[in-house]
Amino acid sequence: MLQAVIALLVSATLTAIVGAAVIVALAVGVLLFLRWRSRKQVDDARVREELAAMEREAEFSSAVDQTPHSRTGAEAATNIAALLQDFLWLPVLAVYAGREGDANLTNILPATVGGLIDAAPSPSLPSSLESSLAKLYARPSTARLDTLAGKSFQQASSVPTVESGVESTESSETPASEAPDPIVAETAEQPVAELQGIASSSLSDAARDVIVLPWRGPFDWTGLIVTSAPAGVPLDTLERYREPLARLTGRVGAALEIESEAAKLGSLQERVSRTVEFSRSLISCQDEPAPLVSISREVARLVGADSAALWRVERGAAMIRMVASHGLRSAEFLPLPVGQGLAGTVAESGEVLAIEDAPGDPRCIFPREARESGIASYAGAAVKSDGIVIAVIEAHNANQHVWTGDQQRSLEAAASIIAELVKSTDARGDRLKVESAYLGLSEALQRLHARDEVLEAVVEVLGHALGVSRAVIVELGEQGTVQPVKQEYRLESVKSALGATFAGSLVDRVNAAEAEPIAIDDSREQSLAGAEVAGQYQILSELALPVRVEGTTCAIVYLHQSDRLREWQADEIEFADRVARQLGLSLTNVRAFETASAETEAAREKVRQARETAEGAEELRRRIGNLEREVSSALSAENQARTMLAHASALEGKARAETDMARRSEAEARQESERLAADCVRAQTASQQLLEINRLKSEFIVNAGREMDASLQSVLGLAEMLEQGAYGHLDPEQLEAVRGIYNWGRRVKSDVDWLIEYGSARTRKLEQSGESSNPPTA
Repeated sequence: MLQAVIALLVSATLTAIVGAAVIVALAVGVLLFLRWRSRKQVDDARVREELAAMEREAEFSSAVDQTPHSRTGAEAATNIAALLQDFLWLPVLAVYAGREGDANLTNILPATVGGLIDAAPSPSLPSSLESSLAKLYARPSTARLDTLAGKSFQQASSVPTVESGVESTESSETPASEAPDPIVAETAEQPVAELQGIASSSLSDAARDVIVLPWRGPFDWTGLIVTSAPAGVPLDTLERYREPLARLTGRVGAALEIESEAAKLGSLQERVSRTVEFSRSLISCQDEPAPLVSISREVARLVGADSAALWRVERGAAMIRMVASHGLRSAEFLPLPVGQGLAGTVAESGEVLAIEDAPGDPRCIFPREARESGIASYAGAAVKSDGIVIAVIEAHNANQHVWTGDQQRSLEAAASIIAELVKSTDARGDRLKVESAYLGLSEALQRLHARDEVLEAVVEVLGHALGVSRAVIVELGEQGTVQPVKQEYRLESVKSALGATFAGSLVDRVNAAEAEPIAIDDSREQSLAGAEVAGQYQILSELALPVRVEGTTCAIVYLHQSDRLREWQADEIEFADRVARQLGLSLTNVRAFETASAETEAAREKVRQARETAEGAEELRRRIGNLEREVSSALSAENQARTMLAHASALEGKARAETDMARRSEAEARQESERLAADCVRAQTASQQLLEINRLKSEFIVNAGREMDASLQSVLGLAEMLEQGAYGHLDPEQLEAVRGIYNWGRRVKSDVDWLIEYGSARTRKLEQSGESSNPPTA
């Protein structure tokens, strides 16, 4: 009985234990089921959230791909602002762009686009930033507005801590080449769903906090995108949008490059057209009453300045003097030594000088006079002739002004054109000076009756007109013997040759030339006077002209240059030869006058003798009367001959001057036309070269894109075959990896397609530009 009770108790105990174990097992199972269900719900929610984020990313990427390509930076920046605000709820305040190496980054976002969210006021930003500031932001970061505005630039070396609690610090000394790719965030990922709350949240201290997104595009373009910083913005979520944002900013670089190339071509064509118009206007300026003032006016118009002036370097003196001006309040300026003052500095260096603040420059000698005359900024260029500065052309502005490269190049081109004009004007003035000297000499010789006076006048006129060091007359005796020099013109620095007797070889060489002038440019090799005499009187160049009376050489006009080697010009030799011929004619007249005077004296002597003798007085009177009438007739005929000779000489000089002036004007006009044609050809050649370089660049982009597209097609095909099981069954992880490869390949292919499209569009545009820039041929 006891055993039965014990067995019953044991059985009951076992049953209870088993029941309890079953209950515990059921409870554990229920608990595990509930935990599994809760975890599954969390995982499902995370998956749904991830799918939603991927969907938004895909929508943003699709919107980027559908955004049309822009031709200007402002249009591309507007597209960026619209996409960031519509898809990421980030209002763009500014898009700064610039080439690597530029001093500043410029805001290319139009002022009317800098956006608002729910009418929230947007903080103001400067129009440009220092490029060094961009190196501080290698990844998306928040920053203080006053740091970007330059108020506390020194504090910008460390980027402030983002609100998510992750600190991002970049040293200002990080090289640009080591900076990470644009739009890269290295912080931990947070759900993209948090961005949805940004649209409804107010801006957190919008006047002080902003988000800075660095970007880098093709053709060395780089910059910063500045947006408002809503409260709680998760910067790390921007990592999902790195690739589409990179494609979007790449289009900004392409648009900026297209705009830059178009601006360069337009600037070149505009500068060429302005230079051609300036050259044409200079031709008409010569017919105006004050041609130099008109030239200054055209220079001011060419470079867009308020005023302009022309300075001339004085010959033989180290001084520069203002000869014409336009637009200055005061045209009274003192001459300056070469090397002092702004114009003197340009004359000494021969280089273009451009100053934004002219009165504040230490090279400006009279700053107060410059301000009173309306010179706040200064640009000057040297006018050179045969490598020597002969003048300075300058332009001024009444306000401080930064002279652009186009303005400086235009001023330099104007200086080269003015150089040719001044050179031809000087040559014409020298020619008129020589003609005036010849006419004056002709009139003087008609009034002189003494041989020595005539010879003295000749050496004086030749010495001053031709600028020689020494001019002498070597007279010949009755037997052709050389007489000592009695008439001489010389410079103070040259040794006198009065009383010197030159060797007979001089006469022999002159007679052998058959009455033609003998010009020797370098007397050191072989001098007419001999090597010893040439060294004694420092003769470096010489010109000898025979003076012939009745077919016989009676004297030699001998000109010396002692300070330099001189290349005798044809017009100088012609002028000296005309003077020598005029001298021969005058000596003939002097000899005739002396003969007539001697006959008159002889007749008077006979009259005195006749008066002493009573016989034949009446006959002698009659003879004397006849002789006097003959003398008077001879004198009258001589005066008429002299008057006719002077008139003929004047007419001859005037005709020669008019002929030479017309010939030179025609040659100058022809040279100017040829120069303008050459400038146009060079401009067209430069434009064609730029277009050809851009076309090759575009063809390279298209060809490279097509090669990459072909390779990507193969990769996508292999990935698709792997996914379909063509090479065997894949487990879920492998299948997921293959799908990832396929998706990334599709994205890369989209980028390559855009690259091909951009290159093709660029090629079409350049071809159209090339066709429009080619002038029609006859």
